[in-house]
Amino acid sequence: MPDIAVETLHRLAVDLLESVGTTPETAEIVANSLTNANLAGHDSHGVLRLPSYLEGVRQGHIDPTAAAHLVSASGATAIVDAEHGWGQPAMWLATRAAVERAREFGLGAAVVHNSYHIGRVAPYVEWIAGEGMIGMAMANAAPAVAPFGGRARVMGTNPIAWAVPRAAGLPPVSLDVATAGIAEGKLRVARAKGFPVPAGNVVDREGRPTTEPADFYAGGALVPFGAHKGSGFSLLAQFIGRGLAGMDPSSYDGPRGVNGPFVLAIDVARFTDSDHFRAEVEAQCDAVTCCPPAEGVDAVLLPGQPELATRATREREGVPVAETTWAELVALAKERDVAIEP
Repeated sequence: MPDIAVETLHRLAVDLLESVGTTPETAEIVANSLTNANLAGHDSHGVLRLPSYLEGVRQGHIDPTAAAHLVSASGATAIVDAEHGWGQPAMWLATRAAVERAREFGLGAAVVHNSYHIGRVAPYVEWIAGEGMIGMAMANAAPAVAPFGGRARVMGTNPIAWAVPRAAGLPPVSLDVATAGIAEGKLRVARAKGFPVPAGNVVDREGRPTTEPADFYAGGALVPFGAHKGSGFSLLAQFIGRGLAGMDPSSYDGPRGVNGPFVLAIDVARFTDSDHFRAEVEAQCDAVTCCPPAEGVDAVLLPGQPELATRATREREGVPVAETTWAELVALAKERDVAIEP
């Protein structure tokens, strides 16, 4: 498994995206999304996605030249249209619109129509927290998950994320999870490495539990986290993505790069003194991190802290990329006449 410098991965991503007609500005945004996911240790949303992204362009699922635009801003709400282009620029436009609405009204919410995959959700809500607000976001996705009690693909992996600002100079507390027990992209990582997945996350096409990633791609399904609990959260994202963001993915024949995103910004200062809020957040963080660790655990961490540690390591040592994934990227670069710069 080679360790590749993040600068090399970023340049490769930009060049491959531009090779299919993406503008340089948009290619930078999408490449940032992918490589930041790799740095955070979430390779499921990293450069592993490039082959499927480019295949989506080839099949006409994505218009790489499309430019997202603000359709409307009414009161505390906004609507963005991705115009069937890349999802990340559209989601950033929606996130900024939500913060602008929140500055004026205390709360701001936005949805994105006609969106492709928006990438890892954490950066959007973390940026909101960087603006001193509470950020929340969710999205539905193409069918990959069986609802609680079922065995066929009905719902997407449907991520839900939030971030809360801390004291000045500290990164926000941030959580970004799939409502499935495991994200579909992590199955891709396991398949690329030739590893099984933990039990309790996948069923085969007959509904039998399996740890083999290939069984999912042969018609199986993912399972929600926490049984009925994860299934319920997933259903909320499904309702909002389908009903508000206008994304009905039910006719898709399997996982595809589509999302119906919703993002919410909450201006803390409209409810309480900002310094008081941050002090209360720090008190709660201290209570969590000072909790005596369970047997076999080194320390109790806050959500987002493992990603920060992984980022520091990978920025220094490079990003480990599965041999099969790297070979696929090298072949794609050759096909698109893109040089891989060290």
